[in-house]
Amino acid sequence: MPEEVVKKERPVLSGNRLLLRSPIESDKQDRLSYGRNAEFLSYGRNAEFRRMVGSDPQNPPPLTVEEVERWYHKILAGEFCWVIELEGRCIGTAQLRSVDKDDRRARYAIGIFDPGCWGKGYGTEATKLILRHAFEELRLHRVDLKVRTFNHRAIACYEKCGFVREGVEREASLIDGKWQSDLLMSILDHEYFKIRTNRKSHIL
Repeated sequence: MPEEVVKKERPVLSGNRLLLRSPIESDKQDRLSYGRNAEFLSYGRNAEFRRMVGSDPQNPPPLTVEEVERWYHKILAGEFCWVIELEGRCIGTAQLRSVDKDDRRARYAIGIFDPGCWGKGYGTEATKLILRHAFEELRLHRVDLKVRTFNHRAIACYEKCGFVREGVEREASLIDGKWQSDLLMSILDHEYFKIRTNRKSHIL
């Protein structure tokens, strides 16, 4: 590991099926491996995944070892970035970006690389774990996010977790030759705790 990379310690967040944790060496191979139903594309090179995150989905080049090393060190140095582990393997990451401790706010982002894990509720479980940490441990007031307006699966996940729609950033990205808009969503601390109280238990 390069000397300039300082590993940030973060708590382990445990869910019913997932574990959110610091990165480990085996995550590199998981990222390079072929995912289930991935159409023989390495994690993160699936065309639909690239389209959802705003990259060119056409003829993506193979994921290189150098790219994975950069990805690994970036996650390693991120104080509020977790690897999503399912059954002992890395399937993606979830993180709080731009954490502002004065205004008690942050921006949420999640990426599940393995298409075989889409549509199974893993994104919802990981998001709820992050929200629990954000509001109950970090004592944030606001967590927001941006999502492509065409990403209906992700929007449904976020709404299930308590995020509300705030507005649309029109034609914010040029993806595959077409202008696409972003939806801004957020959840506030009192909204989170209301959900928890109404469920008479933990948000999970």
